Amino acid sequence: MSFQKFCLLSLISIYMLILAGAIVRSTGSGMGCPDWPKCFGRYIPPTQASELPFNYQEIYKEKLHGEVVFNPTKTWIEYLNRLLGALTGLLVLITAILSFKEENRVRNYSIAALILVLGNAVLGKYVVDSFLLPGVVTAHMLLSIGVIFFLIKALNIQSGYVVKPLSARSWVGINLIIIFIQILLGTQVRENMDHVIAELGEGAKDNWISSLNIIYVVHRTFSWVVLLSHLILWKKLKGTSFLPYRQGILGLLGISFLTGILMAYFALPLGSQAVHLVISLVLVGWHMHTWIATKNS
Repeated sequence: MSFQKFCLLSLISIYMLILAGAIVRSTGSGMGCPDWPKCFGRYIPPTQASELPFNYQEIYKEKLHGEVVFNPTKTWIEYLNRLLGALTGLLVLITAILSFKEENRVRNYSIAALILVLGNAVLGKYVVDSFLLPGVVTAHMLLSIGVIFFLIKALNIQSGYVVKPLSARSWVGINLIIIFIQILLGTQVRENMDHVIAELGEGAKDNWISSLNIIYVVHRTFSWVVLLSHLILWKKLKGTSFLPYRQGILGLLGISFLTGILMAYFALPLGSQAVHLVISLVLVGWHMHTWIATKNS
């Protein structure tokens, strides 16, 4: 078993888990399983209400604030998200074990990634217990970004990449910070969206965006800062050996803007929120990798 192989699998799995989590949020399936680690008291959740105790609404009324209507689709979306989380934890654990054959820095970063994954699992229980408390949900995502960083760092060290000089490295760091800020703003928009949905109801989807608070305007306006800073980096990378990175960041940014437009003007089409978030996090990961793999020239 190769450390490099499992570290890469762990990284891919983290991104898949974030995608699954975003689908859970966008479909309103976050409370599809009202308890943790079981789901409706079972290791394999039911597919129909008849499989639940006759008084299941009374049993879970407190956990779900009295809003108990069994929805098998939402239950299984959340359950599959948990299964993917368990697989991710296993992959990161194997990566950490294999890292003991590597140098100390690789081992330290791998263990740090494992600690954050375990912390996220515990936080996942609190997300359920707190009825999707906004700040906790954001922290859940931030820990995932931390895992991405530690895995990328360990993978770069173990792979023995030659650190290349790059005159535009400072702009790589600037864009990393800017896109990170934009993601944080986006999480605040998503949390505000939860309040809007609760207030207006699922049937008022066309009015959700227009009912968001000022943070949405800030997030939307800041996207032009994101675009400008990335265009500056794109121009500065011209003629360097970082052509895939140069083309990739512009392509990812294009997809991010497209999904943002779809959400804003076409009433959040299915999957647009999940793709929007994951693309931004892939961009963060690529900036991290480039920053680690370069030095100031």
